[in-house]
Amino acid sequence: MARIASTIGVAFLALTTTFIYSHKDTLNTFYANRPGSLKDFNILPNAGVEHEDVVRNCEDIYMDDVEGWAVLSCDPGRDKWNTVLGIFTDPTTPSDTGLYLSRYSDSDYVEPQKLTLTNFAPGPADFHPLGITYDPGSKSLFVVNHAASGTQLETFRLNRERLEAKHISSISDPLLHTANSVVAVNSATLLVSNDHFFARRSHSWLAALETYLALPLASLVRVDLDITRAQGPPRVTVLARLPFANGVAVLNGTTVAVASTARAAVYIYTSPSGFAKGTADVSLAERVRLQFLPDNLSVDSNGALLIAGHPFAPALEARARAGTGGVCGVLETATGDGEDAGKCPVAPSWIAEWTAEGGVRDLFVGLGFGSATTAVRDVERGKGIAVGLYDRGILTWAETEG
Repeated sequence: MARIASTIGVAFLALTTTFIYSHKDTLNTFYANRPGSLKDFNILPNAGVEHEDVVRNCEDIYMDDVEGWAVLSCDPGRDKWNTVLGIFTDPTTPSDTGLYLSRYSDSDYVEPQKLTLTNFAPGPADFHPLGITYDPGSKSLFVVNHAASGTQLETFRLNRERLEAKHISSISDPLLHTANSVVAVNSATLLVSNDHFFARRSHSWLAALETYLALPLASLVRVDLDITRAQGPPRVTVLARLPFANGVAVLNGTTVAVASTARAAVYIYTSPSGFAKGTADVSLAERVRLQFLPDNLSVDSNGALLIAGHPFAPALEARARAGTGGVCGVLETATGDGEDAGKCPVAPSWIAEWTAEGGVRDLFVGLGFGSATTAVRDVERGKGIAVGLYDRGILTWAETEG
C-alpha cells in the first residue's frame, strides 16, 4: 500500500513539475506583470489616443498600406456580449457596432467613418464583428461574426468611395464554431483560428479548463471559397491544433504565425507546398516566447510581425466583468453624459514586434491605452494604429508630427 501511495506521489509530482515548466511563461505574467510591478514603456513616436468619442471596443484592423486606408471592427456591445470571455449578459447589437473606414493617409483626414452594410439584415442581436481581413483582388471583406444565433463568417464587397459594404454570403460550419481571427491567403483561400474546441456558449466549464490548462485543442483551419462560389458548402480543413489559437498572420507564402494566448507565445508554422494548396506538410517550425498574452497579429511591409496583447489576464477579466453592469465604456456625449467617472478598471496593453533576425522587441507597455488587441503599421508613411478591446478610441503614432 505504501509503495502504491509513493508511486502516486511521484507521478503527481512529475505531472505538476511538467505542467509548471511547460506553462512557465504564462504563469510568469501573473507575477511579473501584476499591478505595481508592470513598468510603463513606450518607444512609439508621437503616440496618442484619438477619436474617443467615435469608436470603442474595437477588436481588429485591416490596413492597406499601399493606398493608405484601414478598416476597424468595433462593437460597444462587447461590454455585455463577449463569447470568448464568457460574457452573455445581453446580445443586443448597439447602433455604434460596425465596420469603420479610416482614411489615415489623407491630408484632410478627420475620423473613422462607419460603413453602411447593404443587403444585410441581421437580427437585433446578430452582428458582433471580431476578426476581419480583406482580399484586394475581389474587394472582399471577410468578417468573423459572433452573432447570438451562432458564429458565422460574413463576406462583404467593399466600396470605399460610397462608404458601403454589400453583404455577399454567410458561412457557418462545425469547424468554424469558435472562429476568432481570419486572414486571406488569396481570393479563394482563408485561414481562420478557432480559439477553443469547447465553446463557452455551450460548454462553459470545459472551455475554462481548456483555457487554464492550455490544452492544445483549438485550431487553425483553412477555408476554401471556390466551392462556396459554386453554390456548394465551403471546404474547411484543420491544419494544426494548439492552445487558445488567436491572431493569425501570413509571413510569406509558406510561413504563417498564430498567437497562442494561453501559452504566451506565437507559433510559427511552415508548409513547403504553401498554405493555399496542400495541407499534409504543415508543421510547427518555432515557438516565439513572450512576456504577455498575445491577441492579434499583423505583418508590416518590412516583414516584421506586430503582436498586441495583454500583460495581466486578471485585469482584462476584471474589465470585462465590470462592463456587464453598464458602468464602463459608455461613449461621451456633447454634454459629457455617460462618462464612467473613473469607476471603470483599465486593463494594460503590450505591443511588440518580432523578426527572425532580431527576435522580440517591445514597443509599448502600460495603461496609456487599454486592452490592446491589434497593432498595424504603415512603414512607408511612418504611421501606426492600435485598437483596444475595452477602450475608447484608437492609439495612433507617427514618425513625424502632424
